[in-house]
Amino acid sequence: MLKQLQAEGVLINQELLAGLAPYRLEHINRFGDYVLDFRRKVEALGEDFRILDIESVT
Repeated sequence: MLKQLQAEGVLINQELLAGLAPYRLEHINRFGDYVLDFRRKVEALGEDFRILDIESVT
């Protein structure tokens, strides 16, 4: 989006960038309305897959 604005002649400077939030709004669904395809085949997990205990993560 910034590249598009810059191409349209808008001056992109530090002051403008400082007012932007790092929170992404594009290409994500913040409210959890997801489409699930239950017909999709899922590959089996590899033999090296393991679930870590919570104690081993911290």
